Amino acid sequence: MEKWQFVAIDVDGTLLDNNDHYDIPRFNRVVSQLTAKGIHFIVASGNSLDALRAIFADSLVKNYVAENGGRIICGGHEKFSRPHDRATIAQLLKWEQTLQPQPDLFSLSGANQTFITSQFRDVPVPYYPHHTYFQNLAEVDEPVFNLNLNWFRQRPALEWIMRQASQINRQFPQVHATYSGAFGIDVLPAGVNKAVSLARLIHQLGGNINELVAFGDTANDLEMIQQAGCGYAMKNATTDLLAVADRVTSRDNNHDGLLYELEMLFNLKD
Repeated sequence: MEKWQFVAIDVDGTLLDNNDHYDIPRFNRVVSQLTAKGIHFIVASGNSLDALRAIFADSLVKNYVAENGGRIICGGHEKFSRPHDRATIAQLLKWEQTLQPQPDLFSLSGANQTFITSQFRDVPVPYYPHHTYFQNLAEVDEPVFNLNLNWFRQRPALEWIMRQASQINRQFPQVHATYSGAFGIDVLPAGVNKAVSLARLIHQLGGNINELVAFGDTANDLEMIQQAGCGYAMKNATTDLLAVADRVTSRDNNHDGLLYELEMLFNLKD
């Protein structure tokens, strides 16, 4: 077994199954045993900090890389944040109105809650614990870390979504758009990704990203998987991630593939 000092995991499609569930007692047992071995456990996700705190309310997690790297929480305290420039948000809001087909949901991830454009008021959003609706940007009174476009009802082909992300990156060099899974695109400030913020967090914890083993399932995990000392793609991962991963889990996210792999890698006990 390699002597990894840090573990970073994605959430959607990695820890969570396709019904957004995970085995909380088993997860806590894994985190507790890793901590006892001196291994730092980190959740690295495109989700907002608000959503992550809800998902892990009953867990032992204290370290987060949220918003695909836009925010770093270490030991429960915020250590870094990188919000969008307001002028960029205004440009993206205008551009989104011209997009065809229109997304099924469009939201801005703020510091404390999610802001959803008012046209989507009737769309259920159980994964946004705290949210509100807005008609113009002046009503958004918090820093914004991520813009998310989602076609979860129309369910277009992955290739089409990837083309839209590439188009955003060409039109707006001040941002970094990436496929986020579940028919969505995350739009982040340029230079923000999970790997950059993981390296920053790990440095604060006294280590190096080469000492990290990371797990992910889709394009917003690419940099993390490539730069970690060992990058695992989930068995259910997208082809781009499978192509660059060092290893692939033997089970998928619907069969506790992440927890099983951690138990095997670190020789953890039931």
